[in-house]
Amino acid sequence: MDERTEKLEKLEKLEAYFDWRYREKKMLNLFVGAMIIVMCVFALIYMAKLDREGILMLRWMTVDGTLFTLILTLFFFAVNIVEISRNTELTRRAVYFTRLSSAVAESVIIIVVLISQLPVFPMHMHIARPDMFFMHIAIPILVIASFTMNDSPIGRLSRAETFCGTSFVTFYAVIILTLIGSGVIRREYIPYGFLDIKAMSIPVIMATVAVFYVMGYALSAGLSKMNRKLYWRWFRPGE
Repeated sequence: MDERTEKLEKLEKLEAYFDWRYREKKMLNLFVGAMIIVMCVFALIYMAKLDREGILMLRWMTVDGTLFTLILTLFFFAVNIVEISRNTELTRRAVYFTRLSSAVAESVIIIVVLISQLPVFPMHMHIARPDMFFMHIAIPILVIASFTMNDSPIGRLSRAETFCGTSFVTFYAVIILTLIGSGVIRREYIPYGFLDIKAMSIPVIMATVAVFYVMGYALSAGLSKMNRKLYWRWFRPGE
């Protein structure tokens, strides 16, 4: 066997290895996506039946975050099935941004949970309850871990592309402001002080909105950077 033939064989083996790793990642994404969907559906139904708040459930950021993740994961799951069955790549950028947006939403939920457990707050979340555990712990960990380590990167994002990751902020703002503006949620049911817009001046409202978009942007940039660094670890031969 000459040197050129040997190099070609090594190249073919390496290509086959990368293809196997890629399909392995797709299958793992499919499995994790199914787990996330089941957990989201269970948590939302369980909470609705136990708390009996009806549409008032949607005032909570964590509930809207779970609903947001469910919608995006259903899209992601469907695309993965088509890609695996046809052995092809579909709408890679669209899928990436849905996953990034979902990871940002779940990162916000994790931050809210951690802050709520600080001793300065007299009341803490009951994360031992099944729906609360899924929404505040299990789903965020699965979404963030699967995105950063398992989703195919699309390269370094532009500022506009990074801003796409903040879509959950807009999603939650539309829902909560619609509920407040339409009178569905009375003032005493507003869950967070920063949402009591009737008691706030316009500069304070604008500053609050800016803070949330800046936080979402920072999370989007950080998660996409982690994804670029961690994803390729699976593709190292011998690991």
